[in-house]
Amino acid sequence: MNTEITFENELNKLIENEDYIESLRVIFLKEINNIKQYKSKIDELLRFSKENNLLRSEAWGYYYLGWYNFDISKYEKAVNNFLTSYYLFEEHNNKYELAYACNGLTNVYCQIGQFKLANEWGLKGISFCEETGNNEAMIILLINTCINYIQMEYYDKALDIAESIEGMDRELSATQKISNMLSIAEIEINIGNPQNALIIIDEAMEKESVMHRNTDISGMFKLKGMAYVKMGEYEHAEEQYEKSYNHCIKFDLLYEKCSTMLQWSKLCLLTEKYDQAIDLLNRIIVISSSNKYNTIMREAFYSLYTIYKKKDNAGKALNYLESYIRVDDEMYDYEQSQLMAKMNLNNTKRVAEQYKQLYKRTELLSTIGQRIISNLDISSIIKLINEEINKLIDVDYFGIAVFDRDNDKLEYYFLKNYILDCKIVKYDPENTWGGYCIKNKEDIIIGNEKTEYKKYLHSKPKEFEKYKDDYKKVSSIIYTPMIINEKVVGLMTVQSEKENLYGKDELNILKILANYTAIAVENAKTYKKIEDIATYDSLTKFLTKMEILKVGDKIFEKYKNNKLKFSVIMMDIDSFKIINDTYGHIYGDIALSLVAETISRCIRNTDYIGRFGGDEFLLICSDAGLKEALEVAERIRTTIAKNLFILADGVIVRLTMSIGVHECCEGDNSCTDVIKRADECLYFAKESRKNTVVSK
Repeated sequence: MNTEITFENELNKLIENEDYIESLRVIFLKEINNIKQYKSKIDELLRFSKENNLLRSEAWGYYYLGWYNFDISKYEKAVNNFLTSYYLFEEHNNKYELAYACNGLTNVYCQIGQFKLANEWGLKGISFCEETGNNEAMIILLINTCINYIQMEYYDKALDIAESIEGMDRELSATQKISNMLSIAEIEINIGNPQNALIIIDEAMEKESVMHRNTDISGMFKLKGMAYVKMGEYEHAEEQYEKSYNHCIKFDLLYEKCSTMLQWSKLCLLTEKYDQAIDLLNRIIVISSSNKYNTIMREAFYSLYTIYKKKDNAGKALNYLESYIRVDDEMYDYEQSQLMAKMNLNNTKRVAEQYKQLYKRTELLSTIGQRIISNLDISSIIKLINEEINKLIDVDYFGIAVFDRDNDKLEYYFLKNYILDCKIVKYDPENTWGGYCIKNKEDIIIGNEKTEYKKYLHSKPKEFEKYKDDYKKVSSIIYTPMIINEKVVGLMTVQSEKENLYGKDELNILKILANYTAIAVENAKTYKKIEDIATYDSLTKFLTKMEILKVGDKIFEKYKNNKLKFSVIMMDIDSFKIINDTYGHIYGDIALSLVAETISRCIRNTDYIGRFGGDEFLLICSDAGLKEALEVAERIRTTIAKNLFILADGVIVRLTMSIGVHECCEGDNSCTDVIKRADECLYFAKESRKNTVVSK
């Protein structure tokens, strides 16, 4: 009770002189480790400031509330608190204190993986410090901006900042010196100097032990592990990760624990200890999801996606990829929180529906994906995706390409004005977008095709040179490979006539669809193989007996309903048994294959050919009367008779065919009747003198 009265008295001093907030800051810093007392004093400060219209004090209240929410992993609230603090300081035109709000935003945005925003606020805060001479905030901002640059992998910029911090040695606290040393060590690891990093870390450990602190020890062990990984000393690395992990458990350092496990899992992936990696990553997700460690959680989901893709478990791989995208979307939403903070400042409660639409995307993609996988026809797959993709991406041209590895070509399927258009393009990794994408297994994202091609290709792309009238206006493009079991089966592309239309968001959508489509394409190929086995004779490549009879039945129905003409031709190789008996069945099969090739060259595009039995063939001539059918039959007979068939090893034979022809007429009640009469003609041809054509 006395404490409350005392703090109330301290607050009352703000009414006389709001500069007294500087003294209250000391009280807040003392209470920072007593979370309950800390929150209670923040609430009192905010209530008192609002009641007495003390904007500066209110700004500091929201600033400390931001750190409170940061410490309990309520990052979205922390963002709103720091932004509210910033706008209140801004209204007070207090650039000196604006720097502190900037530092809060730098920290929270870095924590949630919004490194670009973190960097923007860090640099803004530094400029305020330079303008006002706020060295205290300057040091903190420089340290945090350096850490942010490391996260962004801008190691040269990070090193410049770290070295400038070193030059401020006299102004640095012992804690700040250690923090900067660890930043330099991490930079050294990532630029290829792990031995230097180990020396720096050992020195930092000595300084830490003198101070009798434990907060940075786990991070030091983790960095040592990373250095040993770079050096290829994996056993030493694992020892250090284990030490870091145990230290985190001892002092209940949840975030650092997740960070350590993430690095440990990367080592497990490197050494192909997939089960251990999966265990670590799943534990990371449990902790991260409840504490909103989105940056770490996103990486964990992507690692699990990679593992299950390697393990050929497409279902789990896709689930984890979708989770990765979901977290990525959530992180993206923080970019909108600056607007939301302004709205809250004015006590306005509005629902920004456009932001919420991002969360609906995963469910939609999953539904589309399942429909894609269930399709066994490429044209159906294209049409299905085209139906849905404009709900997600602005597209003028959408297509997929199937990679024909054996023939070095890409079969592009584009939908244009709802008409499926197939383009055959040579596989050329040096001069085509598709070739580059497939060879390098790499995404391509371009805002202006005419000016940005040099990022990927040596010369202007020749993808669709002969189709330039159709695709001359394309500017923005995305290409992403379709990969299954580490094998590229094709690619997916969206294209637009608008410039600079696509970004990471559109690419992520396309990558998910590409993963589903890769599975569907492989399924379609497998199904086609099975279908081909059932449909086509493996030796002659003609329709099987069952399939040619199906065709015959359909054509007979067409004839019956529309009174159209059609004829049937039955063919048999003369004395074929002699070839099998003399040379063996292997040579007989070669002869059959060569005869089939010859027949194929003699028939019309509208004719249907099938292997009816051993050396017997059935030809159905749709829309052909007896005269036209006899012409086809005679052409086959004479071509076969004139040919010399080279079987192998110098074995050359002459072959002839006997042929029977019948035109469907009123007395025929089924296709079977038509075939039966053609077969009777064939019998007469063989019984008479062979190498002849008989009709009736």
